[in-house]
Amino acid sequence: MVTNRFDTTSKLHLAYPAKDKQPDIVHTVQSFIRYEQSCPPKEQLPHTPIFMELLQQWDANDHKRSTGEAQRAEAAEMMQQLDQAIIAIVRDARKTPDAAFPRNPAKAKAWGFEAKQTTKNILLPQSRDEHLRVLRQYLAKEQSRPEAERFLSPDLDEAIRVHDTLRKQVALRRAGKNQREEAVANSYVIAAKLHNYLQAAATHLLAFKFDFILTLELQKWGYDVSPRRTASAEEEAEAVADASAETGTASEPAPAASTPEATPTNGAYTNGSPSEDGDLVPDMLTNNWE
Repeated sequence: MVTNRFDTTSKLHLAYPAKDKQPDIVHTVQSFIRYEQSCPPKEQLPHTPIFMELLQQWDANDHKRSTGEAQRAEAAEMMQQLDQAIIAIVRDARKTPDAAFPRNPAKAKAWGFEAKQTTKNILLPQSRDEHLRVLRQYLAKEQSRPEAERFLSPDLDEAIRVHDTLRKQVALRRAGKNQREEAVANSYVIAAKLHNYLQAAATHLLAFKFDFILTLELQKWGYDVSPRRTASAEEEAEAVADASAETGTASEPAPAASTPEATPTNGAYTNGSPSEDGDLVPDMLTNNWE
């Protein structure tokens, strides 16, 4: 832990953006760069090129996150449509061996189906993965047989199209999800660096430009500098509230001072993965469909 204390008697308060609020950190850095670029190059801080490089990394990573999410969402929508198609095809595929082997349903295993020994019923798959497995084996069996002996239903070409397209969309969805999650993880790393450099740059400014005196001038670099709420002001507000309670009269509450997550520069400061939205699943499917 690193703690710096400057101008502890100042009536001003410097609050860094909360380290868990990445948009606020990025916005502050953007303001910092804009002001620095308005200054002569010789007067710009050594932190500025570092901020610019990190901001480029942030933008590239954010693009990666958004494109990954777009790919995931598009694939998930396609999968929802294909789920309905593969359910219908597998149910049709079940009927043919069931009719062909009414007294020996175990033979349906060659086409990918399982049969219940006690009832002699050919079982249907439940999850998406099970549907793909059954249809993959069904297609392999049918394609290995002479064309004249193949079952007429379901249409083999359509079954192949649905199977291959669904597998492709499953892979695209997984890749998009992985890309988004990787970008989200990287965003925490980049934001943490930006947050640290904001503190380092503020310390540099206080040390080499403002003689360790906290000033509103720091607002030019995007920092949040505001009057500090003193203990006496807080006590006065509390006394007013107590008096109102005793007399039974309501008074307008004093506006609450915003409490930043980070401790101000003139106090002690201590340095410090997307909820996954579920894809839509057809109602007829079981909970393990994903």
